[in-house]
Amino acid sequence: MMVKNEAETLERCLQLARPHVDEIVVIDTGSTDGTQAIAQRYTDVFEEIRWPGSFAEARNYTFEKASGEFILVLDGDEYLPDQRHWQRVRKVLREPNLAAVQLMVRNLLAEGQIIAADRMWQERIFRNDPQIRYVGRVHHQVQENLMAYMHRTGHRLTRIEAEIMHTGYALSDTRMAEKYSARIPLLEAEYTAPRSDRHRAYYGYQLGVVYFVLKQYDRAIDIFSALDYQQLSPENAFYSHLLAAQSALKVGNAPMALVHSNAMLTLDRSESVAYYTTGLALLMARQFGDGLLMLLEAYNINRGGKPIRFMLNPRELLRIQAKMSEQVGLTEFAAALRSIGEEEVLDQDRVVALIERAKNGIIRAEMRAA
Repeated sequence: MMVKNEAETLERCLQLARPHVDEIVVIDTGSTDGTQAIAQRYTDVFEEIRWPGSFAEARNYTFEKASGEFILVLDGDEYLPDQRHWQRVRKVLREPNLAAVQLMVRNLLAEGQIIAADRMWQERIFRNDPQIRYVGRVHHQVQENLMAYMHRTGHRLTRIEAEIMHTGYALSDTRMAEKYSARIPLLEAEYTAPRSDRHRAYYGYQLGVVYFVLKQYDRAIDIFSALDYQQLSPENAFYSHLLAAQSALKVGNAPMALVHSNAMLTLDRSESVAYYTTGLALLMARQFGDGLLMLLEAYNINRGGKPIRFMLNPRELLRIQAKMSEQVGLTEFAAALRSIGEEEVLDQDRVVALIERAKNGIIRAEMRAA
C-alpha cells in the first residue's frame, strides 16, 4: 500500500486484512493526519518517503519492499469485508503458472446519486517479479508490463469472485474537491504529451472523469467530445459516454445526451443506466412516449437481479424522473411518482405499472391527435 492522509479509513482496511496476509507493507508519502501511527500498528514494513510526483513510482517502491511470492494491492480507502473472499484469494494462489488475479472492485458512491455503485474487474494480485511494474504519473497502469511478463513466462491471468469495497467516491463535495483537484495538472500533462493515441485517449477519459466529479460539466463535455473512443477499452468507452450524457443533461443539452446515450446502448444494452439517460434526454426533448418507454426498461433491468456494472438507486431514479416529468408538463404523473416515493417501503412494481399506464395514455393521445 501507498498512502497519504487516510486516517479515516485505513484502520478498517488493515484490521480486516491482517488475519489473512503474511506481510503488510505500507509506504506513506507525506501524511499530516496521523495515518502513520495507524499504519505502524499493523505493518511489517513501514516507511515514510517524499512524494515522488508519480503514482507509478510510489506504487513500484512498495513492490520493492515486498518479500512475498504474490503481492495484493489495496488503497487506504478500500477493504475486503468478506472472510470467504479472503479464503478464495488464498486458494487461488496455490494454482500453478499464475501471473495475476483480477478481483471485483465496487466503487461506493455518495448518497443522493442516481448510480448507487459501480463494479469493475481489476488486476489486484501479482506475482512478485521485477517485470511487473506500474507506469504513469497518475491513474497508473500495469497491464502492458503484465502482458509482457505473461508472454515471456506463459503464466496466466485469472479472476475470482472476491470483492474490494472502495469508498473514495463516497465523499462530501468538499472532500472530493480536495482529493481530485490535485490530479488535474498530472492528468493534463499526460493528456497533452501522450506516448501514443491510446495513451492520450485513456488520460483524456480520466481527465473528463475528474471534471465531472468536480461538477465542471462544460469542461467534461469538451474533453469527452474530443475523445477517440476507438482507442479506449469498451468499459472505459461506455463510462465516458455515460458521464458525457449525464453532463449534457446537467446543462440541458438533450441532443448531446441522446448521442452519448445511443453510443452506450450500442456498446452494451444490458446496463439500465443507458436506458435511464436515454429516457431523461427524450423527456427533455418532449418525446414523452419514447422517454417513458426507456425509463420503464431502466426500472425493469435494474430490478431484474442480473449482475450489471451500474446499479441504480431506485429512490433517486424516482425523484429525478418526477422532477423531469414536472418540468415537461406531466404534472399528474410527477405527483403520482412523488406520492409513491414518500412511502416508507418503495414499491417498484407500482412504479413500473404507473409508468406503463402513463406511456400507454400518451401513445393513445398521440394517435388521436394524428
